[in-house]
Amino acid sequence: MPALIRIGLILALIVTFAAQSDATEQAALELLQQARTAQRTGEYRKAVDLFTQAIRSGATDADTYFRRGLAYEKLGKYKEAVSDYTKAIEMEPDLATAFNNRGSAYYKLGIFDKAIEDLSKAIALNPSYALAYYNRGNAYHGKGDLDRSISDFTRAIELDPSDPDAYNNRGWAYLQKQKLDVSIKDFNRALELNPEYSRAYYNRGNARMKTGDNDGSIKDFSRAIELNPEYALAYFQRANAYFNKNDLEAAIDDYNKAAGINPKYSDLYNNRGWVFFKKGNNAQALRDISKAISLNPDMAKAYANRGWILKHQGECPRAIQDFTRALELEPDSSMVYSYRSACYINTGRIEEGINDLEKAAALDPDNPEVLLQLGVLKERSGNFDAAIKIFSRLVAVSPNVAWSHLSLGIALGKQGRVREAIREFSKTIELDPNNREAHLRRAIAFEFTGDSVRARADFTRALSLPETEPDPESRRQPVNIAHVRETLAKQ
Repeated sequence: MPALIRIGLILALIVTFAAQSDATEQAALELLQQARTAQRTGEYRKAVDLFTQAIRSGATDADTYFRRGLAYEKLGKYKEAVSDYTKAIEMEPDLATAFNNRGSAYYKLGIFDKAIEDLSKAIALNPSYALAYYNRGNAYHGKGDLDRSISDFTRAIELDPSDPDAYNNRGWAYLQKQKLDVSIKDFNRALELNPEYSRAYYNRGNARMKTGDNDGSIKDFSRAIELNPEYALAYFQRANAYFNKNDLEAAIDDYNKAAGINPKYSDLYNNRGWVFFKKGNNAQALRDISKAISLNPDMAKAYANRGWILKHQGECPRAIQDFTRALELEPDSSMVYSYRSACYINTGRIEEGINDLEKAAALDPDNPEVLLQLGVLKERSGNFDAAIKIFSRLVAVSPNVAWSHLSLGIALGKQGRVREAIREFSKTIELDPNNREAHLRRAIAFEFTGDSVRARADFTRALSLPETEPDPESRRQPVNIAHVRETLAKQ
């Protein structure tokens, strides 16, 4: 009897547990159904909660973790998404979609190598997986490998020619490689496939602006704004295009609109400040650029711009501080070295000025302005060999620019190489027949050779030409006209 009772109890327990298990399984299925419905309608927080409840009710299959991972990704919770995709992969190691999605989540976390590894696995499992090629293209782009990025976007397009995103993103990669015509073709195709693709209009606007087509870029940025009125970057870039057209009021208006949408965007304050400087409002320019620096203390170009405005106002000590900070952030800026050099020289720190110009010339050996300034300083210091070498380089860089030959001629003349100087002055006059300084310098050189007839002809011609203000940046004293007139009066 006890044995029969014991068996009966066991059978009763089995029946009870089976009933409970069926109820739990049914509850899990109902939760999963509700979770999928919430996911389809975009209620991702609700979907995550329901999937979590389903998992607690025993729904621990790969598909459930995969779907909760999708919901997490939609909510921007990429670490949680990675965790769920990983669980799905552990359960189904050949699930290509899970590798693709985990790779996408890694990409959004900025972990590009892991993203590429996962996406490559997805492609190995499914060689026709267009989305995986597209996502890997994004990951390569994130790493700065534009060629592989373009290759993957191209393969994605081959597999799915109707995907506007692949064309748009390939166009952006081409744009960064400065292949402007090809990039515009891709943006055109993206817009054919999706005429309301605001980002493609924005991107094509950038490409058109780089080609110099400011009107075309303004049209594209305007269309992007029509489609997305809160598109701060489109206002910002349209402002830049207006600035390129010298429409300063329209540029300021668009910078203001961009600031209204994204008041923390440092670049727009830097650029708006430069527009105010161009309008002659230095006080507002300095306020704007200082605002840019407060938002982004590592913005080298903002320090350079503020330094330039301070230099323009004659505040070289403050400008030097800004130029120095700009160079700490970007040590390879030839332009900023040349700016700081001018301030050093203006404050009597000649050696430091020469040192900066030499650094600028080393970084950008073909920069005519840098070569001119450095050559003049060497000439003024009496180092004529160095000046002649620098000005010879200047002539090689800018052979059809009159002042290149004029500068070389002056240095040659000061070293006593008068006939060579005459040759350079003659070349200057050939390029610029009304160059008063060249006629004066050649006249003096002719006097040294004893050719008083040619000297008088050049002096006379020079005095018939309008007098020009000496360029303060050239740091070279012009010929004394009073002395010329006195010389001619004696002849």
